[in-house]
Amino acid sequence: MQTLYLQALQPIAETTGDPNSYGFRAERSTADAAERCFMVLARKPSAQYILDADIQACFDEISHDWMLANIPTDRLMLRKWLKAGFIDKGQLFPTTAGTPQGGSISPTLMNMTLDGLEDMLAARFGCHDNPAIRRNKVHIVRYADDRAPRTHERRLNHVRMR
Repeated sequence: MQTLYLQALQPIAETTGDPNSYGFRAERSTADAAERCFMVLARKPSAQYILDADIQACFDEISHDWMLANIPTDRLMLRKWLKAGFIDKGQLFPTTAGTPQGGSISPTLMNMTLDGLEDMLAARFGCHDNPAIRRNKVHIVRYADDRAPRTHERRLNHVRMR
């Protein structure tokens, strides 16, 4: 059932999503994200710092109320998926936040939740067509994958010198 709803939701997500979001999106890949990083970092006047942010438990913490108010799909069905809970060792655990991992629609819900980051950065630091963005050197390249979690030290947000 999720896959059927995803077929209707995915075209909306693709047309409204942040342009520099590459993870879990049709026709986009790790190579596309790497190419965008190269484009914004390879020039002489490029930024000298990179913030690599790993959002811990991202799927687990999304507000159900926010998704129900902002994801353009059947709210009754979405509510049922979000509130279904999960079973571990025969015991049912209710869910009060987050989107179930492993569901076919979950990555699209996550992307739609994170979409808007680029607009927020543009409002704060200037848009791509504005000289302020060149002066502030702020760009976002969003990529996600389903790898196993990193070690605790690597999970911390950090800034690295380029």
